[in-house]
Amino acid sequence: MKKNKKRVITLEQWVEVETHCGKTVTTLYPPNAEMRKKGLEMDPPPDLVYRRINFRAGVPLEYCWTTTDERRRRQGGHCIQRMSLKTWLNIIQLEELKPGQHLGPCGGILPRPKERGGCDCPACTAATQRIEAEEAAKKG
Repeated sequence: MKKNKKRVITLEQWVEVETHCGKTVTTLYPPNAEMRKKGLEMDPPPDLVYRRINFRAGVPLEYCWTTTDERRRRQGGHCIQRMSLKTWLNIIQLEELKPGQHLGPCGGILPRPKERGGCDCPACTAATQRIEAEEAAKKG
């Protein structure tokens, strides 16, 4: 019997972070303006925005918030931001004010949706616990 799972609609953005001549360069694929336009045209609107950030040769100082792992900071690697559309719209406004147009933290990632397979990694587990605590506090 087929399960009726809600389909999670996402906007996805790839981010390359490199250092050229001592200057950090952040490149968004697609750019925020194009993503915003695409999101407005979607029916139904997106539930989540994923940003997959690739640090090609180490994590520059502007992105030290992405990891505390010294090996990853030296060698580079990947980072994911998973957030609501509302959060993404708010943070891109803030990012536009930053010199160099670098990304910033999104206030805590959302856990990977169960409809997309879920996840038990420490980051998703912590996010789930944070959300459950916030919901319990609202109920009172």
